[in-house]
Amino acid sequence: MDEETILGALATLASAWELQTGPKPGLVDPFSSGAHDDMDYVTFLVSLCALSPYWGLQARTGLEGTPPERAMERLRPVGLEMERAMARATCGVNTHKGLIFALSLLLFGAGAELHRSGRVDPPNAAERAAAAASGRIRAEFEALSRLGLSAAKTHGEILFLRHGVTGIRGEAASGFPSVIGHGLPALRNALKAKAPLREASLHAFFAIAAVCEDSNVISRGGFDFWKGTHLPRMKDLSRIRPPYPSEFIRDLHELDAEYTSLRISPGGAADLLSCTLFLHWAQLVNTRRLS
Repeated sequence: MDEETILGALATLASAWELQTGPKPGLVDPFSSGAHDDMDYVTFLVSLCALSPYWGLQARTGLEGTPPERAMERLRPVGLEMERAMARATCGVNTHKGLIFALSLLLFGAGAELHRSGRVDPPNAAERAAAAASGRIRAEFEALSRLGLSAAKTHGEILFLRHGVTGIRGEAASGFPSVIGHGLPALRNALKAKAPLREASLHAFFAIAAVCEDSNVISRGGFDFWKGTHLPRMKDLSRIRPPYPSEFIRDLHELDAEYTSLRISPGGAADLLSCTLFLHWAQLVNTRRLS
């Protein structure tokens, strides 16, 4: 099995395990469809199956030694085809658009690391991902700042102009700090404590949700809810370490019901959990063992 196949398979596994992780507040998981009327567990399964053949192509860009400044020329066309495949599979439902962007960059970064050193170091992979995207992302934000609200076409662009929120694009341009500095350490510490993978992943989710700029939450619940309610609650939950008692899981089901009733869904944190799981497993890939 070659590196491209392995990295692509790990990307699919990471997105599948994020879906399995729960209960997550307002999100699709095995327990509920959360705040979503247009998608459910099966919708996500169909979507991730449709995306699976493409992830390895994004890794190939890094594995072939493509310079970061040229990477987007190859990543973007594949990413757009992935969005079309997702739309075909889900009848137009957006299940993974944010993940396609973020994980494609990290697949490039992981592939570039394997090309350079024969192994994946998560911080270095994230830095390479940022190098591929940061110039374009910063230029887009600068142009948007000059043009103002009249030029904003998406919820994310409006949030940037009104509140300075950069969301997943800012996360990528900065080297995925929520993943490297919070998600991965939380996941590793929980696994070292012998927590089951599902609970370790849930712990990583809360660690990410406590710090990331989740444009999904802000768009649905408002900036003040995100800043004053969501972040403190996620921080409190992140302080509780697995293995979890049954009372804590019961409380999470109640929180899921609350977020569902408010129609709030922290999808940005869910995407970054997938990125965390991918890097956690990708660091185990060693080309010296494959050759």
